[in-house]
Amino acid sequence: MLEVRNVSKWFGGNPVLKDISFEIHKGEIVGLIGPNGAGKTTLFNVISGFYRPKTGDIFFQGENISRLTPEDICRRGLCRTFQITKPFSNLTVFKNVVIGALSREKGIREAENKAEEILELVEMTPKRDLLGRSLTIADRKRLEVARALATSPDLLLLDEVMAGLNPNELKEMIALVKKLSQRGITLFVIEHIMTVIMGISHRIIALDHGEQICVGSPCDVAEDPKVLEAYLGEDYVAP
Repeated sequence: MLEVRNVSKWFGGNPVLKDISFEIHKGEIVGLIGPNGAGKTTLFNVISGFYRPKTGDIFFQGENISRLTPEDICRRGLCRTFQITKPFSNLTVFKNVVIGALSREKGIREAENKAEEILELVEMTPKRDLLGRSLTIADRKRLEVARALATSPDLLLLDEVMAGLNPNELKEMIALVKKLSQRGITLFVIEHIMTVIMGISHRIIALDHGEQICVGSPCDVAEDPKVLEAYLGEDYVAP
């Protein structure tokens, strides 16, 4: 579904991503881990069109999307959430999701119907009339996922949607991610909570200082010496 081929990115002459290559297949949940500053969010920005790669190419469902705008990439079925959630603060939850749906739906009635469906899916229907500014952190993150889902993605990039959640909220978000996977959405997930990412991922990609240091199953990544040294620590024990 997604192929990242020899992608590099510089800012002001400093390499942030260095010759990254991997594939994501339909139906997978793939985790992306690494220390702060490793290049994880930058990689998401490049894949989703917010940054253009300095070198290399990105293919989505066989089409080279390396030079497309985020809007065009989204319309093709690849959408992402943002680590720092920014709902439209003066609009209701429902209208926030309608705006997401309008990127793919032909008219307002279709977009409203899609928003109703998505709110039911993410269990936010009771909060549909709350304003964006009144939401808790957990609900902001759930709304962020809802807005992305309203674009009808085939591949969804989730950027730390579980950060800052309490144990109960975390359990609910894990359940939602698994539900999305069961509905056939392919997922690429940045997450720092190792018990979560190890538990939900089919494969994991590890970055350090912009370099891809390991790709493999959760068990393989958890035992890789480079990953242990750069991120997990020598005392890490896989769940």
